[in-house]
Amino acid sequence: MRKVNLFSFFSLVAIVLLAALFPACTPRDKQVVILFTNDTHSQIDPLDNNHKDYPGMGGVERRKVLIDSLRNEYPNLLLVDAGDAVQGTPYFTIFGGEIETMAMNAMGYNVRTLGNHEFDNGMEALAAMLKASNATTVSTNYNLDSTTVRDIVKSSTICNAGGVKVGFIGLDVQPAGLIDSSRCTGMKYINPLVVADSAAKALHEQGADFVVALSHLGYDDENNTGEPIDSVIVAQSQYIDMVIGGHSHSLLLPPSRFLNRDSNEIVIAQTGKSGAYLGFASITIPADTKSRPVVDYRLLPIDNRYDNRIDPDFSTQLNVYRQTIDSLMRVIIGSANCDMEAAKPESLLTNWVCDVFVTIATERTGKPIDFAIVNTGGVRANLKKGDISRGDLFTAFPFDNYLSIVTLRGKDVKELFDIIALRGGEGVSREVKLTIKDKKVKALTIGGKPIDENRLYTIATLDYVANGGDKMYPFTRAEKRTDYPDTVRDMLEAYITHLASQGKSIDASLDQRITIE
Repeated sequence: MRKVNLFSFFSLVAIVLLAALFPACTPRDKQVVILFTNDTHSQIDPLDNNHKDYPGMGGVERRKVLIDSLRNEYPNLLLVDAGDAVQGTPYFTIFGGEIETMAMNAMGYNVRTLGNHEFDNGMEALAAMLKASNATTVSTNYNLDSTTVRDIVKSSTICNAGGVKVGFIGLDVQPAGLIDSSRCTGMKYINPLVVADSAAKALHEQGADFVVALSHLGYDDENNTGEPIDSVIVAQSQYIDMVIGGHSHSLLLPPSRFLNRDSNEIVIAQTGKSGAYLGFASITIPADTKSRPVVDYRLLPIDNRYDNRIDPDFSTQLNVYRQTIDSLMRVIIGSANCDMEAAKPESLLTNWVCDVFVTIATERTGKPIDFAIVNTGGVRANLKKGDISRGDLFTAFPFDNYLSIVTLRGKDVKELFDIIALRGGEGVSREVKLTIKDKKVKALTIGGKPIDENRLYTIATLDYVANGGDKMYPFTRAEKRTDYPDTVRDMLEAYITHLASQGKSIDASLDQRITIE
């Protein structure tokens, strides 16, 4: 029986479908394809088959197969990334962006912008990572003249794809409350609304046929930052032709279209997260200069249909890193009695972490701790019932955060919980009882008592939060602060290991610490 090459079949189907994206055009019209990713977050391997959003999807080897296939089919092709290509798995924790850069170089990325997590290891590390990258890095609203990346990052760029000139600007998120100031030393933030459209206009004047804003501003403002988002940028622009976004992890299917200042529809595209999808945009530049460019796009799932065409040389390069990761991460350190997830307003995992923080902080200080707070964004994966490996812990807590013990006056604690209410909750320890209504504090007690504005409260948290991260600015007014040198991840591992030595597993419960009415 004649064997059928399933990959070839799927590829043929995909090519037929993609060809339909190109509208009929005259011989003088120009066409270009832009492939794009965002928020891949160091997801080198495919996601777990039980992943709640993208089961079994993703993986850089599969992504490369798809990119290579499309590049062969469409010679006028560019590949770009909208930031946060790093952080989120042990690969970044151990290798600091080395494997992600190698993989992006192998896939042939042309342009990238900066997400907030590109700064996680500080400016020197960022400079080294971007120097090793073959892609041009653009940031239009970060003034980097006083930083180590001043000669590496450009404010904008133009790429020539088979005679089609595509301009790129980079619009990057407000670092205050999101990026530790010590990790972006010398960088100055400019409101993207001030510079975005003028930069796009300048690129058109330099000959660009089409201008893309690579944005890490976010599609929405779910945390109520008040900062500009992609739709606001579009509404106030005339010269941006498309937005390829990131930061909010939005899976935009179908594409979103918003009217610009001239009432023209502008596409805003985003692929979700973790490299589960590859964005494909076909762009037709009409020969009639009075006509607008036509943009069609779709998201291509990256799944196991590409497994039989994986590049063995690329796999060999990746396996060097995998061997190190596997040897470190497969060690079993303990077990959990139930599935534990991180979520707002309250969840099993954040409840457990905060309660452990109180226990550890009490042991470290020898004094009572009033309560603990952990930002939900600092917990990046769930812990499953059963055995817990070191890799599970690294995946859930990928950031090199430290335990901070902070003393705050009661009036600042009240303001802190106002912020938490506005954000829809965060992780808190069992001493807290908070009721939220209409994103405002309706009721709040600590240890069963209302907040005393003049009392000093001792709080266990992460150094990131203590620095005002995730907009928790009252922490920056601390009366006293003590930081401990070992990472939270190491402390949690020691705690779990100790329980295991006593034949115990970790456990947690939901007890209405935070209620939303």
